[in-house]
Amino acid sequence: MSLGTLSMAQQFRMRREGRGTDWIGLYGREGVHRALVDTASASSMVTDSAAASSAWGGGLRVANGAINVGPRGEQPQPLLDAARASGRATGLVTTATITHATPAGFAVNAPGRSDEDAIAELYLRSQIDLFLGGGARFFDPARRTDGRDLFAAFAQAGYAVARDRAALSRLPQGGRVLGTFSSGHLPFSLDRAASPDIAANVPTLAEMTELALARLGAAGGDRGFVLQVEGARIDHAAHANDFGALVHDQLAFDDALAVALRFASGRDDTLIVVTTDHGNSNPGLNGTGGAYRDTDAAFERAFTLRQTNDWIIDGLSGESDAAAVRDRIVLGTGLNVSKSEAALVHRALRKDYADAYRARSSAVVILGQVLANHLAVGWTGISHTSDLAELVALGPGSPSFSGLLMNLQVHPLLREALGLPRASA
Repeated sequence: MSLGTLSMAQQFRMRREGRGTDWIGLYGREGVHRALVDTASASSMVTDSAAASSAWGGGLRVANGAINVGPRGEQPQPLLDAARASGRATGLVTTATITHATPAGFAVNAPGRSDEDAIAELYLRSQIDLFLGGGARFFDPARRTDGRDLFAAFAQAGYAVARDRAALSRLPQGGRVLGTFSSGHLPFSLDRAASPDIAANVPTLAEMTELALARLGAAGGDRGFVLQVEGARIDHAAHANDFGALVHDQLAFDDALAVALRFASGRDDTLIVVTTDHGNSNPGLNGTGGAYRDTDAAFERAFTLRQTNDWIIDGLSGESDAAAVRDRIVLGTGLNVSKSEAALVHRALRKDYADAYRARSSAVVILGQVLANHLAVGWTGISHTSDLAELVALGPGSPSFSGLLMNLQVHPLLREALGLPRASA
C-alpha cells in the first residue's frame, strides 16, 4: 500500500460517508505511536512480498522470492512458531491465497514463494490454530500436483474445515480451523458487492477478523495470541492500476481494523500494529482544471464504479469489437468513456498498442490509464516501490515503534512485546 492509497481511502470515505477511516483516525489518538519503515530486501531496494514478510515475520532480510531463508541458508524462527512455542494461540487471515507470501512469512521457512503446494504442507506441520483466506486449490487433491488430499489431512489433524461463508457460522466451538473460500485469491471487494452469489459464499475481511479474534482469544486464554491479518488485494489492485478495486479493498481492510480496535477497546493487554510491507504503483489524486476546481467532481465519479478493471477485461478478448469494449467499460464503471478512449483498450486487447512506458501496455492497465482521465487518479507504474512504509501502533510495547526503522528491526520489537527471547537464525 502506497501512502496515496491511504490518503485517497480517507478522502473517499469522508466524501461518500461523511466519516474518516479508522487508520487515519489513529493519528489523533492518545497513546498511539508512529514510525516510517525502510522496506528493502537483501537483493533489491524494492522488495517483493516474500522478502518483506520475512523481514517482519522472521527478522532477516532475504532475497526477493524466498520466505525466511537467508542468502547464506539461514532459517530464522518465524514469529508464529515462536509464539506457539510460548503457549500462545496463533492465526493467519488474508484475502490472498492463505499460502501466499505474506501469511507464509510469519509462519514457515520455504526457499521459494511460488511452491504453495509445499507451503500448505508446512502449514499442516505448523500447529497454527487458524487459517482463513483463499487458496483451496493448494489443499484439493484434484488440483495439487501430488494429488494429496490436504483437506482430509487437516481434518484428521483436528482442524474444522470450512469452504464457504455459511460454514463459518456452523463451526464447532473451540479447536483449530482451516477456512478457504476461493480456489485462488478471494474476489475483490468491489466485485463481491456486485454479486449476491459471491457475497453469500465469501466472507469479508472484517468477518474473518472478527471470527479469528473471538476464537484465538478463547484459545489463548491467559497466554494470549498472535494474529496476522492481510488486506492482500490492495496490492493486486495497485498492480492493475485499478482505483475502484484499490479503494474498496483498502476500506475493507479499514473495516477489519475497526474490528480489531473494538476488540482491544478497554483492554490493557493488546498490542495492535498497522502497516504495509511496501508501496505499490504510487497512486495519487492529481489536480485537474483551472486552479484544480475540477478535481473534487472527478474524484467523486469513482462513486459510480460497479466492477473492477479485471472484471471488465475478463469479459472481453482480442476478438471483441470496439463497440463491445466501450459497452463493457461503461457497464462496469458507469463512466461516459469516449469511443477514442475505448479504442485504446481495444488496441491493447489486440496487442497492437504500446504505452510509452512499455510495462504499462496490458489491456487492464491501459484501462486504468483511461479511467484516470475521468477520476483524476494517476499512477507512477505497475509494481512495488521503494517508498518508506507507514506504521502505527497502540497498546503495550507500542512506544518502541517510532522514528525510522528498517523492516527487519520490527520483528525483535514484536518478540519483545511478547516477552520472547531474541531470535537467532
